[in-house]
Amino acid sequence: MTKNMRFDYLKTFLTVAKTHNFSVAAKELELTQGAVSHHIAALVEYFDADLFKRAANGVEVTDAGAILAEAAEKMLAEVKQVKVEISATKSILSGTIKIAASTIPSEYLLPSLVAEFQKNHTRVKFRIKAEDSVNSLLKLQADDVDFAAVGTLEGFGEKLEAIEIGEEELVLIVPNSHELASRKSIKPHEILKYPYINREETSGTRKEIERLLESAGVSPVNLKTALELASTESVITAVSEGRGISVISSIASKRAQAAGLVKVLHLQGVNSTRKLYMVRPKRPLVKTSEVFWNFCKKYVIRKPALS
Repeated sequence: MTKNMRFDYLKTFLTVAKTHNFSVAAKELELTQGAVSHHIAALVEYFDADLFKRAANGVEVTDAGAILAEAAEKMLAEVKQVKVEISATKSILSGTIKIAASTIPSEYLLPSLVAEFQKNHTRVKFRIKAEDSVNSLLKLQADDVDFAAVGTLEGFGEKLEAIEIGEEELVLIVPNSHELASRKSIKPHEILKYPYINREETSGTRKEIERLLESAGVSPVNLKTALELASTESVITAVSEGRGISVISSIASKRAQAAGLVKVLHLQGVNSTRKLYMVRPKRPLVKTSEVFWNFCKKYVIRKPALS
């Protein structure tokens, strides 16, 4: 019988129990399906009991699995709390802070914010993973990262704690040769006349654009979507090549216009401002993360806007 049991095996077990699927759990945990199967097999051997049974929607926990799930939740929560308490005893901050961040925060905000923090905390390292807003927030919920830096909280506002770390404007960009290029602004309903370059569905920018259009009485489903792309930079490239128009971050658009790639138009009659957020779980964090969170609160005061 297996003599050792690891905490990561328990996390894998709880993820399979939640998703009812080994392959989905593997993707969420960023493991191979073989690794997930190995973790579960080790637990089955350790407890000498079947933990899952086949079901119509994948797998379900057995009676033994249900007992383990309840105990595993408590054990992992207790280990987290112990880690918090041990971290609080350290006088010099160290460790690695993991942040999942959407395009605008990761490219235009976090580099300067992190550099400022590290001036006084040189032993703290950062690992920043670029994701869209929804996947950044999902990674935070799954405890895969310590924080998320995003441009929308839609669907997550009550589940997580957030502070504003900046704000910007959403603007329309058009090709330099476009018939709108000579104008300074545009009404939202006029966007429907032209081929449109959209971001992917899980993009925070897209969610905020849809909110903005709806506030102006324009249905996003009526956009003449020609392309859906995964990053702001790819949208700028597509627009510069004449493939359509798009609404993007004013921060990114300023650089693109300065480089001669596109023309920027403001949106008339709507509140086109959007907030940028740093987000954390609603639970105690290790000391290094708590200090960083408090730093972010002060950073908001020093840098209330990015645009």
